[in-house]
Amino acid sequence: MSAVETSLDGQTALVTGAATGVGKAIATELARRGALVVVSDIDDDGGRKVAADINGSGGRATYVHADVTSTTDLAGVLKAAGVAQDGLNIVVANVMGGGASGSIWETDPETARRTFDIMVFGVYNVIRTFAPALIGTSRSGSPARLLVVGSEHSLGVPPHVFPASVYTTAKYASLGLVDTARRDFADSGVSVTLLAPSWVRTEKLVELIRSSRELAEAIEPNAQNADEVARQAVDGLMKGDYITATNPGTREFALEHARQVMASVQTLPVVGPSDDASVHDGTGDTAQCPVAGHM
Repeated sequence: MSAVETSLDGQTALVTGAATGVGKAIATELARRGALVVVSDIDDDGGRKVAADINGSGGRATYVHADVTSTTDLAGVLKAAGVAQDGLNIVVANVMGGGASGSIWETDPETARRTFDIMVFGVYNVIRTFAPALIGTSRSGSPARLLVVGSEHSLGVPPHVFPASVYTTAKYASLGLVDTARRDFADSGVSVTLLAPSWVRTEKLVELIRSSRELAEAIEPNAQNADEVARQAVDGLMKGDYITATNPGTREFALEHARQVMASVQTLPVVGPSDDASVHDGTGDTAQCPVAGHM
């Protein structure tokens, strides 16, 4: 078995939502491993500080303003950062926002729409915008990787978390985007990984924990430091993992969700050869689709 690559010397990475939290930690970890990091966010002061901190600690980073809901902003990032179309090795689609909590019917439509605009279309916009650059990099013979920052909510409905149904739905969509991106990139050599952390000690979570002893007692034992999540994220990305789940607390409910899905679909009759796994692993011949070429 060949050793997993650990150094990112000579590679360029773009991280959206990198001014705080998990995005900041991933940007810092990528720089620590040698990558030139393009820090991107709508928080200009925070983003510039992250880039300055990376540069001050011996890494290399530059900051470019970009709103993930703006395709115009995203389209100008590489030019603003001075990165060639075939010189982008890593894209980290990290998005957060919308503020949705409560059940489906307790969430007003405008909040839901805003959450989906940021957390679903934001990830879609990032993938769509930078796909040509990643494909170009891969075809030039260099590594090309995409990391989508999801959540344990991408793997099911966490029973240990208060209802945040629209948020959960948005993060669950991250899994669908990763699955389809893995298929769409299959012939290009671009790897695609989903990061699925649980509670992470970001600036916002630390503030929340400090606001209530009850919250601290419930959350703190299960929370992970952002730098540890970032280390696992980059390890998983460089190994080409499908999903990188970081918290042992995710295991049981995610497995139970998978068991429920399997139990449901296994009741269906077998209608064709069941021993050809390649038909169902995303690399099958899509030309066999009966509507191919008609839509």
